[in-house]
Amino acid sequence: MSVMSLVGKVVFNQVAKPDEYEGQEKYALTIALDKESKKLVEKLGLKTSQYEGATQITVKRKVEFGMPKIYNKDRDLVDINHLSYFGDEVTVKAKQGKGKWDAFAYLEAIRVEQKAEGVDEADQSDF
Repeated sequence: MSVMSLVGKVVFNQVAKPDEYEGQEKYALTIALDKESKKLVEKLGLKTSQYEGATQITVKRKVEFGMPKIYNKDRDLVDINHLSYFGDEVTVKAKQGKGKWDAFAYLEAIRVEQKAEGVDEADQSDF
């Protein structure tokens, strides 16, 4: 698996509360890619989608592998509450799948480069 860094804006965050599909739980993060990351994923043949003119990719990680590490812009390890549900500018460390899974990217770590405007850290006690 080749490791890559993808840069973009969080569109949908299922890291705080994993997605469950057909009995399997997975952490998932969908980001709208910047130009350089878009070129990279196209070159690698990764599965993307288009929404309102933006190229998006969803990176996933099985829950049994543990939560991906989350860092702030100073590269300090932080907890899940630092990652907003949408709008944060992030750099995602991901690995390309192997064999029949080579069109997918698997989540390793997330670095929040810039928080979404007007969004503070999530307070899970509100839920």
